[in-house]
Amino acid sequence: MQYKIVFLDIDGTIVPHGKAISNATKDAIEKLKNKNIHVVLATGRAPYFSETVIQESGAESMVFFNGSFVSHNGELIYQSPIEKKVLEKLHYLTNHHKHPLTYLGPTAFKATDLTHPFVLEAFMRDPWKPELAPASYWMEEDIYQVFLHCDVNEESFYQSEVPELDFRRWSSVGARTCDVNLSSSTKAVGITKLLEKLGIAPDEAVAFGDGLNDIEMLSLVGMGVAMGSARDEVKQAANMVTLSAEEDGVRKGLEKLLLI
Repeated sequence: MQYKIVFLDIDGTIVPHGKAISNATKDAIEKLKNKNIHVVLATGRAPYFSETVIQESGAESMVFFNGSFVSHNGELIYQSPIEKKVLEKLHYLTNHHKHPLTYLGPTAFKATDLTHPFVLEAFMRDPWKPELAPASYWMEEDIYQVFLHCDVNEESFYQSEVPELDFRRWSSVGARTCDVNLSSSTKAVGITKLLEKLGIAPDEAVAFGDGLNDIEMLSLVGMGVAMGSARDEVKQAANMVTLSAEEDGVRKGLEKLLLI
């Protein structure tokens, strides 16, 4: 198969957790671009959490917010904000159960409680910090993703009460924050929109990922590659398993596929 495009998750894939993108990975991306293979970042991150990686990777196409916001060459080609009636239901329930939320809009993110320990924990290793969300913030702004800050397994209540949304915990080892996205919006949805724009078939695409939010993406493309650190569910959705991000697994995988 002549692959024409490569989708790269960020955290745990091209960026080892808590570290920067390696020179080996940067070089691999540059070699892909020199062969006229499109390089796309496909992430759960917001655009404003990704600026450094975008600059260092040189990617010109991005899939943000787990598929609900897609840009190509600086042009927004797809967006799918969460409906206000769904946000209203989530706002009511979390307010009643005293679980804070962080709302992510297209250019800013704001939390309902800046002093809650789960919110402080969520951003303690990041250079970016949320501002306090005005009471009407979620009503006035387009919201593409939400962080629900709650203890492990408490998200199951919200999943049953708000089936329009999908709740995925950041990790299985005690993280007290969940990504909240439309159930109908995944990385695969955003990727499909970009592939249609570029006239590329899913079978002509490669994707690398390590998280539960990468399963649909890895299943969609012709060659899904799971990182060595990925959970078993992610590896089972992939066609191939490479090394971890710390071991430059993206570069090793591209070499194995003879793409670089």
